[in-house]
Amino acid sequence: MTKINLLLLVAVVLCAMSVVRAQYQARRTFAALDVAQQHAEQLQMDTDRLQVELRAMSAPGRIENIARTALDMRPITAARTVFVGQGQQTLPPLPVASTPAPAPAHRRGRR
Repeated sequence: MTKINLLLLVAVVLCAMSVVRAQYQARRTFAALDVAQQHAEQLQMDTDRLQVELRAMSAPGRIENIARTALDMRPITAARTVFVGQGQQTLPPLPVASTPAPAPAHRRGRR
């Protein structure tokens, strides 16, 4: 009878240790899940912020302003269009504008 009691006592202790280990693993997994969810939220906020910045940077007015000021670009006109014929080896000279192009405006303090 004592051998059976001793065997049952060992079985109960092993089961109790198994339950404790399972609870510990569950807590660790839950903590890792919480960290992963926080990371996912941070990444979602970063994605939203970057999409807003992209929309702001790709606004047509902003692009046109940068093209005019920083790159000194002007809209194309029929007088400035150069047609290249088939088999032509060199380009004809570009037409000269009648009015000088305005000097690009320099920004101060923002870079």
